[in-house]
Amino acid sequence: MLIHNCRQTADKMFDVLNPFTNEVVDVVPSLSPMQINDALESSYCNKNRLSGYQRSTILSKAAKLLEEQKCNVAKLITSESGLCIKHAMYEIDRAINCLHFSVKQAECIDDIDVTKQFVSNASSQSPELTVISEPWDLAVGITPFNHPLNMVVHKVAPAIAAGTSIVIKPSEKTPLTAIKFGEILIESGLPENMLNIVTGVPAKAIVDQLVTYPGLDLVSFTGSVDIGKYIAETMANNDNQLKKYMPELGGNANFVVMEDCDLDLAANIALGAYANSGQRCTAIRRILLQDSVAEQFIDKFVELVSNVKYGDPMDPSVDMGTVISQDQAILIEKRVNQAVAEGASILLGNIRDGALLSPTVVDRVCSTSSLVAKETFGPVASIMRIKDLDEAIQLIRQSPFRLAGAIATTDINIANQLHNAISVGQFSLNGPPGYRTEEAPFGGFGDSGNGEKEGVVMMTRAMRRLRTFYNHKT
Repeated sequence: MLIHNCRQTADKMFDVLNPFTNEVVDVVPSLSPMQINDALESSYCNKNRLSGYQRSTILSKAAKLLEEQKCNVAKLITSESGLCIKHAMYEIDRAINCLHFSVKQAECIDDIDVTKQFVSNASSQSPELTVISEPWDLAVGITPFNHPLNMVVHKVAPAIAAGTSIVIKPSEKTPLTAIKFGEILIESGLPENMLNIVTGVPAKAIVDQLVTYPGLDLVSFTGSVDIGKYIAETMANNDNQLKKYMPELGGNANFVVMEDCDLDLAANIALGAYANSGQRCTAIRRILLQDSVAEQFIDKFVELVSNVKYGDPMDPSVDMGTVISQDQAILIEKRVNQAVAEGASILLGNIRDGALLSPTVVDRVCSTSSLVAKETFGPVASIMRIKDLDEAIQLIRQSPFRLAGAIATTDINIANQLHNAISVGQFSLNGPPGYRTEEAPFGGFGDSGNGEKEGVVMMTRAMRRLRTFYNHKT
């Protein structure tokens, strides 16, 4: 919790637990409603209008400091999230990349202000048109546990690039990394109240206060479908003015493996099911496998998965750490067991020790099983057999999630047919569904989102408002 560029104290505290050891990593203040209002009010009233050069300098220095402190920050990520140190280091690399892209946006976003001659179709007169791009007064970012640094950076850095003040509420499970990043920004020269970070439990009460604040312009939320819809309902039912809402919600990414594909490549792509302990909205959850090559693919895939080393997340040789909590691991274990009761078979894994769950492969999962019908947020790859592409399309369309998808095939026509039929936010041919670049829009439809797009370029633009001025010269 950082307000006025200072750490705050509170009467109530809450524990942040290490998912692997279940030990307390740190205690964090649970801020009072008065303190949260102070964070909102001070950010809303912030009038530090930095130049694009000043904003880019702050972001560039933050990237440099994050690189210098990479090892310590990675250990912090691992200690509070259970992600293995390899994945934590990758998380930092992505965050640094995001900061560098945001530097470029800060340098050019002010140039969107345009004055030009505008000729109306209805008249020969040519009024002068000025398009003004300016920061919002206040944005709120609400971030999840699965990317303790990256999701925070992907909201804060574009806000700074745009010149918009932002209040961040990180997950109560992983607030320490967010606080550390806030301190890095302060060290980089970020003015007071351009960023405030609030923490506390219960999370719902804090979210309610944040999203109903009268001066709020924009809410960017990444998290579960249920909470995302709750926020939308809360904002809609509030008597204050309408606010821009950017939800990035759940996913149930399908990876279609066709008989003409390179099976070795496909098996390696499917390993993405276990990146970040399977806790990614774009992680492969469902492998739709054509019957004619099923056994060949499974042999290759299971062999690869069996070599994924899981265990102590701090061990640099480990490839996969824990999920966020023992409760989450138990839920995943139950869904796998239920799928087996419905006719599926476990090819590998489903071994649990506390929050540590082994990389798991389940074959012949029925489409109605909760394992694949819901977003199972963990290291499980579920195989569903298909006869042809039409069956794959039918299965994918049954899901309410439309965030990401991928196909392995040598036929571009088949890839285009699938891409056009399933209408997801991002799609890969012979690559992982989670692949993304910061130049590109990111976001989904249906239960995955409302079509608002993230990615540094799109998010920076979203953090500004446009006004037009027509000068009808006389």
